[in-house]
Amino acid sequence: MQATGTIEVRRIAADQLIPRKPEDYVDVGLVGFLDKLAFGPNLILKGAKGSGKSLAIEVWAAEHEIPLLRQDCCEDTGVRDLVGSFSLEGESVFFQLGALAAAVDVANEVGACVLVLEEINALPPAAQKVLNSIADYRQEISIPKIGRVFRLGAKQRVWVMGTMNPNYTGTYNLNEDMRSRFEFVEVNYMGIEQERDLLTRQFPSKPNAQERQFIDHLLNLARETRSGQLEYGLSTRDLVQVVRNFVRTGNLDAALKLLEGKFEGENVKNFRTRIMSTFRINLDTVRLYG
Repeated sequence: MQATGTIEVRRIAADQLIPRKPEDYVDVGLVGFLDKLAFGPNLILKGAKGSGKSLAIEVWAAEHEIPLLRQDCCEDTGVRDLVGSFSLEGESVFFQLGALAAAVDVANEVGACVLVLEEINALPPAAQKVLNSIADYRQEISIPKIGRVFRLGAKQRVWVMGTMNPNYTGTYNLNEDMRSRFEFVEVNYMGIEQERDLLTRQFPSKPNAQERQFIDHLLNLARETRSGQLEYGLSTRDLVQVVRNFVRTGNLDAALKLLEGKFEGENVKNFRTRIMSTFRINLDTVRLYG
């Protein structure tokens, strides 16, 4: 907490930005690649949902014990979220730093900070412009409302990264300023053997023949959905959840019925047809409870 004249300035504490590394994370090489580029170019990880973009960044930050500040972006994200805004607490007025200024302030306090803008292409054009001064040589955020410039110290570091799924609706084209200030990394789903290994490790003990067959069928189903045959492509995250639901309930029918909710309209019928042909399960008759 800092005071600027009579205006108190607040931000999230650095000790609340400690990243976590999941025990079952499988690195497909992306974390190692981030290691080579660390605090070099600003990066945007571009790829399908559930392909591990955000997780790779968090794992990298956790391995290096660097605070990670995350800003979820949407069409309503604006200057208030990125730079900051005045707030009222009782009869006291204070200025709450937004994600960009907070990242600089955290880095100046502890030495470094990773700033992640989730779904960066959901930022409206006006909000995209706000990134210019932190993403280029200036590495600063000016806040005229409180008469301050948050400038990165000579030995402090902020690594600005974004994630994006180019297939999402409600997104915007990235402007030329942003494209010139960021490098893009295409992130694909992990290889089938790595995905199989990850799913295998969700079982409490070595899977039996029936469980291994379930994993194989699930991977085949995922490949079909990712080819565009259905409107929703099953992500690695989806597959992990299906296996965990199977382990929790001991009921394959229920686990697949839960998965059905990912699909809508005519795609539900198509999904049920694929489940019938692959698993020999009629989801029309499956009830989760009652």
